[in-house]
Amino acid sequence: MDRPSTSHQSVEKIEVFEVREHVPYQAEVTRAPTVYDEESGVNYTGSWDSAWNAICQLFNLIHHMLVAIVVFVLWHFALTSEANGGITNLSLHIVFAGTGYQLFLVEAVLTLNKHNSWSVQMSDDGKRIVHGCLQLIGSIFVIAGTFLGLAKVDMAVTTAHGICGVIALAFAMVSFVSGIIALFSAKVRLKIKSKPMRIFHIGFGLIALTMGLVTMTMGFNMDYFKTSRESLSVALMIFVPVILVYTICQPIIDIIKMIRNL
Repeated sequence: MDRPSTSHQSVEKIEVFEVREHVPYQAEVTRAPTVYDEESGVNYTGSWDSAWNAICQLFNLIHHMLVAIVVFVLWHFALTSEANGGITNLSLHIVFAGTGYQLFLVEAVLTLNKHNSWSVQMSDDGKRIVHGCLQLIGSIFVIAGTFLGLAKVDMAVTTAHGICGVIALAFAMVSFVSGIIALFSAKVRLKIKSKPMRIFHIGFGLIALTMGLVTMTMGFNMDYFKTSRESLSVALMIFVPVILVYTICQPIIDIIKMIRNL
C-alpha cells in the first residue's frame, strides 16, 4: 500500500521539476526602479525620486496656500469695501472674475499636473472630466464678472485693466470651445485631428490664464484697492505672478512635447 503513495509523490516531484525547468529565462535587472521592503511588503521608490516628489508636493502645497490667500483677500475686499455694507456691480465683478480666474481656471489647469495633491490619485479620464467641469464653472464666473465690470463703466473699455480683461475673456472662451472639440475628436474620431486641437486648446488656455492673472495684478495696483493697504497690494502683486508661473510650467512642457511629436 505504501508503494503507490511513494510513486505518486515521485510523479508530483517530477512534474514540479519539469514546470520549473520550462520557465522562460529572465535577464537580471541590474538597477531596480523600486526598493522592496520585506517587513512591510511595500515597494518604495529610490531616494532621489522620493526626495524630488516630496519637494514637488511641498511647492504644490505652498501654491494652494497662495491661491487661498488671494481668493480670501478678493472676497473680503469686495464684501467690505462699501462703507454702508452694500454690494455693487464692482464688488460682484471682483468676486466673480477673481474667483473664476484665480480659483477655478487655475485649479482646472493644475488638475492635469502630475504633482497636484488632490488629483494625483485620479485616472486620466477622471482628470479630464474634472478639468472640463472646473473650466466650465470658471468660464461662467469669468463671463459674469467681466460683464458686471463692463456694466459699471457703461461698456466703455479705456483702461489697461479693462482691455486685458476683455482679451482674457475672449481667449478663455476660445480655449473652452477648443477643449470640447479636442475631447470629442479623440472619442468619436472626428475629421479634426485630436493632437493639433489639444495644442490649440492648451495654447489659448495659457494665454487666457496669463491675461486674466495679469489683469488681476493690475487691479491690485489700482488706487481703488491699494489706498490704505499698500503693503498688502505689493504682496498680492508678487503672489499672483508666482501662482501664474507655477501653474503654466507643466502645460508649457506638455505643449512642447506634443509639438515635437507631431
